[in-house]
Amino acid sequence: MEKKIETVRAVERALDILLSFSKDEPCLSLPEICKKIGLPKSTVYRLISTLQLKGFIEQNEINGKYQPGTKLISISNILLKNMDLRKIAFPVMCGLRDASGETVNLYILRNRKRVCIEQVEGSHLIKRYAAIGDELPLHCGASGKLLLAFQPESEIDRVIEETGLKPWTEKSITDPVLLKKNLENIRNQGYAFTKGERETGAASIAAPIRNHTGNVVAAVTISGPDSRFTPENAERYITLVTEAARKISKNLGYT
Repeated sequence: MEKKIETVRAVERALDILLSFSKDEPCLSLPEICKKIGLPKSTVYRLISTLQLKGFIEQNEINGKYQPGTKLISISNILLKNMDLRKIAFPVMCGLRDASGETVNLYILRNRKRVCIEQVEGSHLIKRYAAIGDELPLHCGASGKLLLAFQPESEIDRVIEETGLKPWTEKSITDPVLLKKNLENIRNQGYAFTKGERETGAASIAAPIRNHTGNVVAAVTISGPDSRFTPENAERYITLVTEAARKISKNLGYT
């Protein structure tokens, strides 16, 4: 039996308005929008006014009709940048997987969480990894702490406040002072290495990816069972991951 998805009616109607525009009909009058989505003028007008206020809809100065606003351009640019990042990172991630045998993930920062946007699955039978699209915490795990380490102090404090540093395992850091010291070490050494902080029995090593301005925009990570992350392997993995991050950063224009 298919599960019914609950929606917020006002949000659904606002999205219907935005989706009423098309390549063939980039500008629409109020009556035209009402006809397309089957709602009265008073309701549609209120929704359009809100969308205008937020920059998602604009009124054409020449014909007086409505059209998509410039805010949508900035949002689409975020998506395009992520797509470019994935395209640039993917071959390097494949090389990292081949050299390490471990699963390689690409994470970005979104809404004070880390999101996996690309993955190359490891060659071992036993694997540890997140799935593409997973939203995971910043305060535990290599990639999360790596991304958090390069955020402003105020943002770090905000993450600490919002999460309460809720432990995911017994190895998660729950003391704000210890976490900040750990983040400082990550910044200084240029990588993060964790064992069992988010998932018991798993280990990860992450390194920062920088764009042409030098800002950290993503993290490349290898993950697997902690039994394979021996001191000897870990040293080799750290070299491999940091080198992969440098290659991706260079391809993004960082020098």
